[in-house]
Amino acid sequence: MTEAIRPKYPMGKVSRAFFENVIAHHLGARRKDIAVGPANGVDIGVVRLPDGRALLSTTDPIYIVPQYGWERAAWFAFHILASDLTTSGVAPQYITMDWNLPMDIEDDQIETMLHVIDRESKKYGAAIVTGHTGRYEGCAYPMVGGATFLAIAPKDGWVTANMAKPGNHLLVTKTAALEATAILANTFPDL
Repeated sequence: MTEAIRPKYPMGKVSRAFFENVIAHHLGARRKDIAVGPANGVDIGVVRLPDGRALLSTTDPIYIVPQYGWERAAWFAFHILASDLTTSGVAPQYITMDWNLPMDIEDDQIETMLHVIDRESKKYGAAIVTGHTGRYEGCAYPMVGGATFLAIAPKDGWVTANMAKPGNHLLVTKTAALEATAILANTFPDL
């Protein structure tokens, strides 16, 4: 009987300690116009613009699960990406997408995903402003690239998770862990 080999590092986001001890020390130039920079547990970055407004951004992997079907997989990918920006109280306005696809994906499968991303972008008023699409050796599902969602907000027209304070009220409009529950329900429909 062979023993399962445990990975040296856990899957997923790096630990808070790694973020604070390594990543936090490698963030490029320090700029006074950064209102919210990279932080463990904060989904968005915020740049103060010269006119007083704020540029909000978030970047994540494009997460495609072919077993869902191409349309549903693209719908989930869009909403997983958009959800981080909407935690600020501001909807996405601009999107950049970098698709690094497996060699065996068919043109019609790419077209189906792009159709869904286009439809959802229009539905929420977001424009895709730049991107990259290609097939490459070594690329595999579910992580097939990355995307950045951006929005411009009034000076004080946004929030971040680290702005919450004890005693604040939290309004839950749907359910807790909706994204995780939806992914699990679609991945394991027979449970």
